Amino acid sequence: MRIPLVLLFSVVSFVMSRAQAVEGATFDKAPKLENYNFVLGTQAIGANYKFTKESYLVEQAKHIRSMGSNILKISMGKNYTKSYGMKPAHGIKSTLDLLKKKKDYQQVMDMDFKYIFGWVHTFTSAKWQDGLTSQEKLMLYREMYELTEYVLKEYSGTGKTFLWGNWEGDWLLHGLGKRNAIPSDKKIQGMIDWFNIRQIAVDDAKRNTPHNDVEVWHYVELNLVLKGIEGKKCIVNSVLPYTNPDLVSYSSYEIIKNKESYEELKGAVGEVMDYIESKMQDKEGIPFTRRVYIGEYGYQTNAKQDDNDQYFLTKRMMKLSLDLRLPFSLHWEMYNNEYTNKGVSKGMSMISEEGQKKPVYYLHQKYYAEMNAYLQLYKKEHKAYPEFDDFKHKAIGVLDTL
Repeated sequence: MRIPLVLLFSVVSFVMSRAQAVEGATFDKAPKLENYNFVLGTQAIGANYKFTKESYLVEQAKHIRSMGSNILKISMGKNYTKSYGMKPAHGIKSTLDLLKKKKDYQQVMDMDFKYIFGWVHTFTSAKWQDGLTSQEKLMLYREMYELTEYVLKEYSGTGKTFLWGNWEGDWLLHGLGKRNAIPSDKKIQGMIDWFNIRQIAVDDAKRNTPHNDVEVWHYVELNLVLKGIEGKKCIVNSVLPYTNPDLVSYSSYEIIKNKESYEELKGAVGEVMDYIESKMQDKEGIPFTRRVYIGEYGYQTNAKQDDNDQYFLTKRMMKLSLDLRLPFSLHWEMYNNEYTNKGVSKGMSMISEEGQKKPVYYLHQKYYAEMNAYLQLYKKEHKAYPEFDDFKHKAIGVLDTL
């Protein structure tokens, strides 16, 4: 019997879509990773699709680890139900309650990631935006202190590093997308107090809690540094000089687009990172190459950019992040959660809605495999891991071959 052409196309399309979905449901087998900072990572912030019975959070974390990364970044706020499709749990009044009551969070914390970044936004009723009362300050302090105390005790001896921070802070200060807004002095002071309280809580918990081979750091994330370079009010000019966070994260979308050459992009990103550092107070005891890093970067696939363009642009950012000696540079992200007003995917993911592992996924996978093998051989020959600059030189060379 002759199959109608339309039906044949439908069958082929169905088989192809199922084959792609299987890829998204398959976790690659990653080798045991060396105990080292690979610098380049990704994140699992929200999702609108998945391919297994696992939650959005666990499924993405498993893909990140099976890809070969030892770096994870997640969201730990009130919006956990929306971000990860979780059912709300009764009695969650703090970030620590979230970890204890939602087993998926505990599961990803227990996975063998060396570095775990968390967006930590309060579950309390305290609002820094209109100024903080003494009671609100205490509420914020206790929430961050108890979270830090818990992971120091729970993960003592594991070699893990936890990094607590915020989502793009300038949008919190200005209003989402309102780059030209002028933040009020009250709001600026509220954010200064909020950041300082969080840092003090982390420092106090570390000082007061017996722990071994586990670390916690606090970071501030900003995203409108170009406005600061123009001399206008924003976090880098109006908030950062009056705080002293361990690290500063830069969500870098304002600077990474429309750069023709590697040197042009490196110069632009380098200028921004140097400017951030110029506004930071000195601080000793931070065990990273620099105290500034890229908390987000990423490129869309759309009518003008395909997967190959995304691969090229992503690899260029990976390379210059190493070149600038940044301690971390985190790609946005494993699963896409960015859509146009018409509901069209912006394609910023490593695994697509159809379940296809994209070229940027394999770029990172190959990088981790090559660098892990290098670290194993280096340690065997030298009885120690390489210094960062040796690692950087090798890593850039590896990326040039991919």
